[in-house]
This record gives sequence, structure tokens and C-alpha cells, in this order.
Amino acid sequence: MSLTMMALRISAIQALKAGKTLVGDSVLDSQISVFDQTADGSLSTKVERPFIAVYTDSAKSEDLEHSGLRANGMVEMLFNCGVSMTMAQTNKETGETYILQELPATDANFEAVLDVLGVQIGRALSNPDNEWAQVFGNFVKSYGAKECVRSSSTADNVRLAAAQIKLTVEVFADPIHGQELSDQSPWRRFLSLMERDAIRQLTLFQDLLGVADPATVFDYERLTGMTVQTVEDLRLGGFEGVARTGELTEVEDSEDRA
Repeated sequence: MSLTMMALRISAIQALKAGKTLVGDSVLDSQISVFDQTADGSLSTKVERPFIAVYTDSAKSEDLEHSGLRANGMVEMLFNCGVSMTMAQTNKETGETYILQELPATDANFEAVLDVLGVQIGRALSNPDNEWAQVFGNFVKSYGAKECVRSSSTADNVRLAAAQIKLTVEVFADPIHGQELSDQSPWRRFLSLMERDAIRQLTLFQDLLGVADPATVFDYERLTGMTVQTVEDLRLGGFEGVARTGELTEVEDSEDRA
């Protein structure tokens, strides 16, 4: 779990809400037990509307040389979609039962809803006119894999159809606390959109990102995750907060004491 993974998830959720999918604002953030498994292995849900639940499930980074423990590497994102008979509404005049957008509550239409949501998720996250989607994309270095699986259940005579899209993406390392954010940084735009849309985690991100000091150069320890001893052994000489404008005024000769 990391700062970038949390930002990636929030950006995806807001992009889906802005993308006007079939589920509208019913996009859930890391909803625990959105699907429950019954004793016989069937699925059930207590969610009252068709939904998309978004998770940043896991991450693996094998190259820690340059960014140390700040690295995120390949991140697995999950988009769980679900629709069930309990979410249907009945037309009082005709007595017919419908799900989304006047679709009759049939098995075929349950499946159709999942298919449409799969298409809409991809379109929303790659829409050039969707500001949140562009922030999401700027956190991503590359797209690694996409996997779709589905499931269904008739537990307690309640029909439920579910699908999961697993998206594997390579993302950038977390920023250093107090790092100056460039004008092109996705973090700067991310914070701006959070403030505009009154996202409740804004203060948390501001605290974790810290206040930038443009005059400070970060030392090797913070950049790479090296210990102080390792830096000294390699004679890298940590910057120790030396200002960028500092000038070298005197050089002294020294012997190699190794």
C-alpha cells in the first residue's frame, strides 16, 4: 500500500463518476465485503444499486535501486461490478420488473449490464476530456495486463451477476516528503482537483506530501533508501539539505584512507 496507490484509486473512482457509466455515482471505494460468500459457496451482496467497487489490490517492485522503498512497480487494480434481482424496481402500472435504464430484469440483461460496464470503465479511464482520467493516466508509466472474470449466483432464489476487471499497471514511485512538485506533476493536478471537488482525503494527502522547499536538495538516503552507513561507505556524501544555490568556495586535498 502506498500514497500513489491511494491516489490512483481515488482518481479512478472520480473518473468513473464523471464518466457517467450505467451505475452513476454508485462507485465504491475499497468496499469491504461488497460480495459475501454463503456457506454453499454462492455469492450475495447487500448493496442496493448496481455498482462498481474499486480496489488497489497488490503491488510488486523488483527494482529498488533508484527509489528504494518508495517504489511501487506493478500495481493490480480491481474493478468489481455487480447487479442482482434485489436491485430491481417494479413498474406499478405494468407490474414489470426493471434494472438499469428500463432494462427488464432478465438473466440476459444482467449479463448485458456487466458487458456495458466493462466497456464504460475502459472508456472513462482513457477519456481525454475527463480531467480525473488524465490524472489517473499520468500516474501510470505503462499498462501491463488486463483480465476479466465473471461469476453468478442464485442463492436463496436471488439472482446475482458479478464481474471483475483486473488491471495491472506500472506506476511511479511515491514522492519524497517535502519534494517540490513541477507544474507538469500529476500530484499538483491531483491536489487541485481534490480541492475543487471537495474530496475528503485532501488534508491527508497534503500532510503526507509535505511542504516543498525548492532550495533543498535531498540526500542520497531519502532518494534511494540507502542507510547512512552505506552512503558513507560508498563515499557519496549525502547532501544533507544543502541549498541548490550553494557555491563551492574551497577545495581541500585529502588522502585515500581505505
